[in-house]
Amino acid sequence: MQDPLDVVEMFDTWHGRWVTCPSMLARRAGCSAALLPDGCLLVVGGYDERGIVEGLLPTCEVFDPVAQRWSIDAAELSQPRWGHGCAPLRGLIFTVGGCSLRPGAQPREAFMETLRSCEVYDPASGKWTPAADLNVARAGARVVGLNDRYMAVVGGCDDVFGRAELLPTVELFDADAGNWSILDMQLSTPRTTAAAAALNDRQILIVGGAPSLSSAEVYHLPPLGEQHSSDCCDEEPHTRRAEAPTVYEMAEGRMGCQAVALDLPSIDKTFPLCNQNCVVVVGGENGDENLDTSIRQFSSVMVYDVEAQSWRSEKSFPPIPTPRTAMALVVGPGLVSGQP
Repeated sequence: MQDPLDVVEMFDTWHGRWVTCPSMLARRAGCSAALLPDGCLLVVGGYDERGIVEGLLPTCEVFDPVAQRWSIDAAELSQPRWGHGCAPLRGLIFTVGGCSLRPGAQPREAFMETLRSCEVYDPASGKWTPAADLNVARAGARVVGLNDRYMAVVGGCDDVFGRAELLPTVELFDADAGNWSILDMQLSTPRTTAAAAALNDRQILIVGGAPSLSSAEVYHLPPLGEQHSSDCCDEEPHTRRAEAPTVYEMAEGRMGCQAVALDLPSIDKTFPLCNQNCVVVVGGENGDENLDTSIRQFSSVMVYDVEAQSWRSEKSFPPIPTPRTAMALVVGPGLVSGQP
């Protein structure tokens, strides 16, 4: 297994290639990231080379793509965490779930827990404050922004350090109401550390996940703004699953991967003409619970063509220079210096 990295790589959509950016100030695994309103990137928490207990990180880093510089301009989390998710909503950054030490506990793995708690970062004040708790503790879940009012948290694991259960549920956060609700419709397969990206404000593509799944599905949300929690709906929302398109499996299973929606050239075009809505699935690893099976980290990038509703050839997208898992992935502005 690879140790936590400080390596940062950016895909340049003008030239169609990966570029190495300045390294982070700390090595991090199990972190998350989101785009700030000013175009900078915020990287949140995780753990360093000392491991998930001694190396648990409350710190955040900010990357300025114009100055090409990392800084600790954001306040520390109220509770350090790894395995969490992040998403921007209404100019704020939400950090959701994850794992941490119980408050006041000694730094031992036996005292770690999976979290329901969430925090919100306000760039104007530079501070973190508590946000509404999840209904279910989740680590390894993926947080997906849907529009200016809603975001969804998908799957995850409810107890990383106990009798863990992979979660088939999806929770929806309503910024107007300020709370989370569990949606009636469940994933077809319980997943944690899967890749997830919004296709639009009603559909989420979910790919892979532990234990090294190759399957993929499109989760179809109910009409946003309607009553949708499991304690107030009838069975009708379950029929909406048939509306979602079928997504065929990836060639090889992976977990610990991440996904983002990204415009890319259509099959017959080249960079920088990015005119086709796609989802790119980056990194991850393949292995199972059999200790005799080696775990392999991926450098390959899978591309799902939303319009064609099919996977492109693995050769259609350059591999990431550094194979990795449990990393953060975010789309934002970049700067490529000294390039033609």
